[in-house]
Amino acid sequence: AEKILSSKEEGNHERERGGDDEKDGGIEKLGDQGKAWEKFHNKVNSTAKFFKEKRYILQEFPALLEENVLEVCEFGCGNGSTVIPILKGNPLARVTAMDFSESAVEHTRQAVEREGFESARCTVMTRDLSSGVVVEEEGGSGEEGKFDAVLMVFFLSAVPPPKMDKAIGNALHLLKPGGRVFFRDYGMFDLTQLRFPQDQKLGSKLYHRGDNTLSYFFTLEDLAAKFEGEGFETVETDYACVELYNRKKDFEMRRVFAHGVFRKPLR
Repeated sequence: AEKILSSKEEGNHERERGGDDEKDGGIEKLGDQGKAWEKFHNKVNSTAKFFKEKRYILQEFPALLEENVLEVCEFGCGNGSTVIPILKGNPLARVTAMDFSESAVEHTRQAVEREGFESARCTVMTRDLSSGVVVEEEGGSGEEGKFDAVLMVFFLSAVPPPKMDKAIGNALHLLKPGGRVFFRDYGMFDLTQLRFPQDQKLGSKLYHRGDNTLSYFFTLEDLAAKFEGEGFETVETDYACVELYNRKKDFEMRRVFAHGVFRKPLR
């Protein structure tokens, strides 16, 4: 059973504290994040069933169904769990899906084929979205202002904090003026964060999993500051709080997600 709690949550979240996102060079010791996620998608997610189809995305971001949202880019497509609902829900939309894991890109390509969508409606490609300017085509210069929307769904939390600005900057570069980023990720004090052992803590909001992938937990102040620092306008931010109850184990789980919409200025 799933119960949606209040969408507003005030006073229980830490404010941004500079210089505490990483410590003792911990991120560097974990090695290349692209390789860590490639290993995950190649082994743990080898059947492409680890992430279930995110049908809630269209409820959280109904703007993705608007007729003028024709070109959508997803940062961190995983196994296509967000791409598929968009293609189903908005028959006019064309999606460009990017991930720095080749296995993830292949999982997404196969998912699109299984659903029977025309290949012209979805392009998938391997790209490091947190390093330099993203080029859509090999040998290209990076076409600015092509997309109406950029999706970041549980993507930015996996990016090392020193590189988050580059990923956000790439979204700004690829969006049309007035285009929007639709964001959903882990919020501060989510159950996942509270379960991390202390020896996996790299900072006040940053942790590493056993497979060396990163997990960052956002406050709304932190989130807005990151996007506004790269030139975006904040349209909305909120916490999405979800209470899950496992009847079999008689266990209650409280999830906290950070939700945001950010717009590229018209000028």
